[in-house]
Parts: sequence; C-alpha cells; structure tokens
Amino acid sequence: AAKYNRSMRIPHVFSWLGLAVLCLTGCYPQSSVGPEGEIPRPVKVIQVHTEPANETLTLIGSIEPWQEAILYFEVSGIVARVFVEEGDVVEPGDPIAGLVLDDYELGLSRAEAELDAAEAKLALLHAGTREEDLDAARAAYSRAKIRAAYWTSELVRMTKAFRKNALSASELEQTRRESDAAEQEELLRKAQLKKAVAGPRKEDIDAAAAEAEARRQAAALAARQLKKATLRAPFRGRVERRLLDAGAYINVFPTGGAPVVHLVDRDQVDAVVSVPEALFSHFADEPQVEIISAVNTDIRAGGKIIALGQVADRASGTYQLRVRLANTDGRFTSGMVVTAEAKVESGRQAIKIPISSLRRAYGQPPHVLLVDPEASQVIVQEVQLGPIAGDRVEVSAGLSGGELLIVRGQDRVIAGDRVKYERPDPASAARSPGSVP
Repeated sequence: AAKYNRSMRIPHVFSWLGLAVLCLTGCYPQSSVGPEGEIPRPVKVIQVHTEPANETLTLIGSIEPWQEAILYFEVSGIVARVFVEEGDVVEPGDPIAGLVLDDYELGLSRAEAELDAAEAKLALLHAGTREEDLDAARAAYSRAKIRAAYWTSELVRMTKAFRKNALSASELEQTRRESDAAEQEELLRKAQLKKAVAGPRKEDIDAAAAEAEARRQAAALAARQLKKATLRAPFRGRVERRLLDAGAYINVFPTGGAPVVHLVDRDQVDAVVSVPEALFSHFADEPQVEIISAVNTDIRAGGKIIALGQVADRASGTYQLRVRLANTDGRFTSGMVVTAEAKVESGRQAIKIPISSLRRAYGQPPHVLLVDPEASQVIVQEVQLGPIAGDRVEVSAGLSGGELLIVRGQDRVIAGDRVKYERPDPASAARSPGSVP
C-alpha cells in the first residue's frame, strides 16, 4: 500500500510544477528578443531635435459675398413679367423683371412733342423778323397814319361846324372819339414796326431757351422712367431668391416698393476674420492668407488681404480682416465658418514630434518608442505633452534631443525588440514621416 501511495504522488508533483510555470509566464510581459539569429524588424526613425517654438494660432471667421443686392423697381406700376427663376445666373444688364410700359411710353411721347414745340419757338426767335413781316408792319403803320390824319382833319372841320351851330354836340363827340382811336392805332402800328425792325429781344430769346431746356429735361426724365420700368442685373450673379410674381403692383412711395430678387455674386467671396490686437502687425505685413473651411479642411484657398480694419470692435477688442477669394467653383458659400492660421514667433526652443508616433495604453501616460543605437533595440520612453500644431505635438518633458524616435512600424514592435533602420541625417526635421519599406 505504501508503494502504491508513493507512485500516486509523482503525477501530483509534476502537476503543481506545470501550474507554477504557467502562472509565471502568464503574469509578466515577454520580450520578443529571440536567439541571436532572429531577423531584426524594419522601422523608420527620425532624430529628435529642438526648434523654434513658433505658435500657430487659429482665427475664426465667416464667408460673405463680395457683391450682393436685393433688387427693387425705382418706378411704380404693375409687373408684366419676371424673366428669371431661382438659381439662374445672370450677366450685367440682363432683364430681371418688367412693368407694363404703356403709360411710360405715352409720357415719353408727350414730353418729346412739347420739346419739339419749344425748340421750334426758340428757332423762330433766333431767325428774327422776316422781310414779309416787316413789309406788313410798314403797311399797317402807313394805313394808321393816313387814318389818323383823316380823323384829325375831320375833327377840325366838325369843330368849326359845331361853333356855327351846324353840328350837334353828340356828332362832334363821336368825331373826337374816332380821331383819338385813329391816333392810338397809329402809335400801336408804329411800335409794332419798330419791334419788327429791331427783331426779338434778348430777354425773349433767353426765356424761350429756358423753356426749351426744361422741355428737354422733361423728355430725358420720361425716357429714364421708361428705362427703369425694366429691372436689369447690376452685376454678374446668381438669383438666390425670387420675391414676387407677375401681376404684383409696385408702389415706390412711401415704402420704397417691393423687393424683386436677391442677387449674389459668388465668383468671388470675402472671408471676414477677427484678428486680436497682438496679431495686428502680423497681418498688416502679410499680402495673402490661406482660408480653410472649419468643417471640411479640403475646402481651402489662398486669398489676398484687401482690408484690415483700423478700429477695434468694442465688444471683442478684435480687428476685422477681409480676404478676397476666387470662388468660380462655388466651394465657399455665404455664411460658411472658416479659419485662418497665423504663425507667431515665441522666442523659445521646443521639441516637436509627429502625433502619429505617440503611444498610449489604457490608464497609462503617453509614451514613445525609441531605438537604442548601441544595441538596435526598442526602448519605451514616457513623455509629457504640450500644445498641438497641425500634425505635430510639442513634448514638454521626456525627450532632450538627439534620440532616435520610431515614427513608422512602432505598431509591430515592443520594448527589447531588435530592429533595423536607416540612421537619419541629424539636421533633418521631425516632420511627418514617410513610408517604411
């Protein structure tokens, strides 16, 4: 029985030993370092170095149309037709809408007729008195003189007869009235003859010229009114909204009328960005700025600075920067939120590495994988991070410069692995890495 029991203990001893070995190998991380003949794994490295810690600041703005207008009629009337629909692109001078033209055409015809009459009168005064009119005036004056002489002699004769009681007082009075009328007729015809000989007065010519000019201005105004009865596009643009239809009555007084269309020029747009006072001088010296959509970074364009405000906004203390962008493809839309980046020199040195080279395990601080150049083995190094600028992050602690940082292939190695790599040029910058062979 004792021999049987000892033979039964041997399997139990091996069982406990195997369990102990299993626990030890499962509870501690293993290095992948194998035998001397193991093939090193390929990685790409860059050499960490310090560089000026220029800050990249992101400024927020929005897109505004370069040109936009809500078009109104300047004259009253009934809309006969609207020529455009929403989404149509119009060129300068293209008709947008038109009023019923009958009254405006009639008004222009009347004004032109009155102008013709005034100009004819002025031309007649400039021409002076015709020879036929002079002859008629002389003849009329001659007849008046003869008639006046006749009635003067008659008055003398009648007076003598009255004194001899051969004529009644009423007959003498009648003769005196005829004589007086003849004298007045003579004076009138004499004055008319003098006027005909002298020709039109300068005052009359000036008055007729002023009347003709007034009629000319009235005709021009009527022509303008007729022209304004057809609303035309002031610039090339897209009809964003159509605001009325045919049959609508337009009364420009006293409200200014009704809007017809909302027209926007989208071939060029302005990015309006708020610039803090600290960056005012930076943008004052910049000829161009890159504008990027805040939602889709693929939408970007360089634009020319056309204005930098000289008066700060009282609420925000920022200055308005206006950047003109070409937008023939319409990728920038009105109201789009955009950003502009500005690099500012801080005067200090810093270490920056690609964000893609960072590693972080759950519950642990961030770290990077370095290569020990002596043994060509992977080393784990914890780091403290600073601000992020684009695709790189500043390292505030953990790296001092000169280290070989793995930037490609770090997902295929762990601490202690042997690796192969090409030693980088020490002067190369820690930029975004390329591909690994």
